[in-house]
Amino acid sequence: MMEVSRLDFHSVFGLLHAGSAPSFSGEDLTSRISSYVQTVTNTEDTCLSLSLIESIISRLAAHSFTADATVYYQDVIRRLFTEFNLMTKLVSLLSCQDQLVSHLSAKCMSVYVISELCIAGVSSCMWTDACAAVLERSVSGCELDSCLWSVTAVIKGVLKADMGQNKREVLTRLLSALDSSITHLYSNLLALDTQDPYSTDTRSVSKSMSEFIELLEALNAARLRHGLSSSAQRLSFIRCSSLLHIMRDDVEYVVKKRVLLLLKKSVLRRAGDDWALGDVQSASGEDLSLTEDLLDMADSVLQEVNTGWLKEVPVKAQASFFGGNCDVDGTMKKDDVILRAVSLILLKSLEIKTHQKGSAGEIEVQQHLTELMLFLQHHVSLDSHRCCWVSALFAEQDDDMMEATNTLMALYLYQKRSCSDSGVCIWGFNPHCLFILLLRSLSFDHSVLLDFLISSETCFLEYFVRYLKLLRQDWTGLCRSSRHIEDCDRDAKRGSDLSIPASSAAAVPCGESATGNKVENALVSRLVDYGSSDESEEADAVDCGASVMLVEESLLGKVFACLMDLRTAVSRLHNRGLFPYNPSSLLKLLNGVESQRNMLR
Repeated sequence: MMEVSRLDFHSVFGLLHAGSAPSFSGEDLTSRISSYVQTVTNTEDTCLSLSLIESIISRLAAHSFTADATVYYQDVIRRLFTEFNLMTKLVSLLSCQDQLVSHLSAKCMSVYVISELCIAGVSSCMWTDACAAVLERSVSGCELDSCLWSVTAVIKGVLKADMGQNKREVLTRLLSALDSSITHLYSNLLALDTQDPYSTDTRSVSKSMSEFIELLEALNAARLRHGLSSSAQRLSFIRCSSLLHIMRDDVEYVVKKRVLLLLKKSVLRRAGDDWALGDVQSASGEDLSLTEDLLDMADSVLQEVNTGWLKEVPVKAQASFFGGNCDVDGTMKKDDVILRAVSLILLKSLEIKTHQKGSAGEIEVQQHLTELMLFLQHHVSLDSHRCCWVSALFAEQDDDMMEATNTLMALYLYQKRSCSDSGVCIWGFNPHCLFILLLRSLSFDHSVLLDFLISSETCFLEYFVRYLKLLRQDWTGLCRSSRHIEDCDRDAKRGSDLSIPASSAAAVPCGESATGNKVENALVSRLVDYGSSDESEEADAVDCGASVMLVEESLLGKVFACLMDLRTAVSRLHNRGLFPYNPSSLLKLLNGVESQRNMLR
């Protein structure tokens, strides 16, 4: 048997990862680990001991050991947390000035608590009480950061664990024990405008805020998946203004970015999508207060926008890339992540307000979209047509692009019910322009649309069906938009700057010229007069041939071709039983598009 003084943790790690146990006794290993943790004289040995504890617990939970090794390591962990009272020491190490020791202690506590919750459904009272006390003190620093990390890790661990129906009960008990402490911290940590700026360590506060924002997302994820709505879980919704005001606080840029991403995930009901286990509940789930809370959030966002909040949002002149701040072509870029987040927060807030029953007065969609356009024009170079902003800004993020396009469609339909749809291009939400520009950004490749239809990662199916229904009623609008985009493209090539000024052609409704006259839309007029001409049959034949060539070579022709190719692909897969759902309704709508196309021939 190897003597305790000669125990080599590196060799133990090797055996651990091989799934086997060392030859010396578990009592010897426990004694050595405890000696390094109880007295932090050598930081390296302490860190190795803490890492070893965390690895043993994690691998036990993953059933990575042989039967004999499992018994061996279970005995080690049992001795550490009973005979040596390890949890008490881990709690004390949270306040260690060495950040690595503090963080590794938090990791050890977290994996142990998660393991206990999965096995017995209860957490360590010592861990819960210690975390609650630290949160109540609300003092930025290493102890608070490690505590926040630990609480977040435990919630995430429970959400990821396979615990069946018991998971909701476990989360309820866990969150109820920390609810008041988290609520207290929310008030203290985010209220920087009431603190003395000279006594505030910006870097320390920023780190604590970042950890707290991670915790808020975990709370939202638990709410969305299990219908829980404790006071702490409602904070980022009903007290959203505190998060919005961080844009004006003296904290690091990354904190403001994380806040915006949290708000985006909250309003899109996407919190925890990257790591949580389980589907988001439907809007009619058990959490009946979520709809009301989302409305409160939307109210806060729109009120802040009305008071100039967008001017306070920082957007770095250079986006961050691995290895530097330059794009691949050597040019500098703005931080598109923030621009996308702000856009979606505002758009979804508007959509939520339009769904409010009994709302007093109409929602001023155009006013808020004008504010958004003014915000974007300071940071990005828009194309010759205002509706291009969606495909330009969201091209690198499919799910966000579909959310934005689908939301703009909803806002258009709301606006159309209350007033004329004339001038929608001015505010960048003409659904026909957005659809054409979307297809053009995809090079009119129907296979990409097919991927979107099959995938559940975006809301494309919902958007696509909604647009095809609109197209069935207003297909001449598609023709006008096609012609208008082509006109804008030609003007742009001539060197005209048509992207922003309100007097430009790009800011004129599709179907009107810059002077207000109706655009001579050859495609539309030819459809209206089809079969009514008094000219000779020979002239009709020539005109018809020219019309076909015009259609096939135009944007409109490419749109039709893409949709027909998509219909063929969907139909083929459906006939072979390979399509993941019944596309009959979708095929019916696409067949309607073909009938309109045939009228052009």
